[in-house]
Amino acid sequence: MISTKPRDGGRAPLIAALAALVILAIPTAVSLASGPGETILPEEQAVVDLVNQERTSRGKNPLYVNYQLQVAAWLHNEHMVSTGCFSHTACGDGGPSDRVKQSGYKGGMVGENIAWGQRTPAAVMDAWMNSSGHRANILSDRYIDIGVAYNPSGPHWTQVFAVPDGSVPTVTPPAGGGNTVPPCDLPDFDEDRRVTEADLDFVSDHFMLSSEDAAWNPDVDLVEDGVINVFDLYEVAMHVGETCD
Repeated sequence: MISTKPRDGGRAPLIAALAALVILAIPTAVSLASGPGETILPEEQAVVDLVNQERTSRGKNPLYVNYQLQVAAWLHNEHMVSTGCFSHTACGDGGPSDRVKQSGYKGGMVGENIAWGQRTPAAVMDAWMNSSGHRANILSDRYIDIGVAYNPSGPHWTQVFAVPDGSVPTVTPPAGGGNTVPPCDLPDFDEDRRVTEADLDFVSDHFMLSSEDAAWNPDVDLVEDGVINVFDLYEVAMHVGETCD
């Protein structure tokens, strides 16, 4: 689905007033997505681990991280972030098979899962596992390799699955695994493990959305009253400057 822009009329003075309640000691820092050649992010590794937990609990073989598939996933994920397009094939960068081929991966069958708005690896996996098509990709016996991309904007997530050519060795998964960052109980929407003006801005971008709106994100409804309002902004403002250990 493609998200719609939330209503923002009249919120600027309110946001400014709330922001004035706090003093930021450090500038905003946002985790960067892992680009080609970079180390897999903890959020991406956590998704791989959760995929393999789902598979092995059903007697299926775990998938292997392949860094060419990481590139294919990353390129599409970043493209969706930069264009605002949320689609497998309609974003102007081809389809899943095209992107996997462009990464240099040698193989056959390809699958792709994408998601938008889930704040944590557990949340995005829950969404995928509760969707029959996405779950089928995750649990398919056909796939051997996987690549995962995460960008905190949105957040956006992409999984790519594929079967390698028989003459090409599969990349060994990173040793250790399970590098999941401990959860942060603060209203840290950009997941930089600190509450800053960026988190206030994230909530303000959803201001006055209700559960009936297409762009509704229940994670932003901090007081759980079915609408994003001044009380949710206040909850963030009261924690600005705090960090997770």
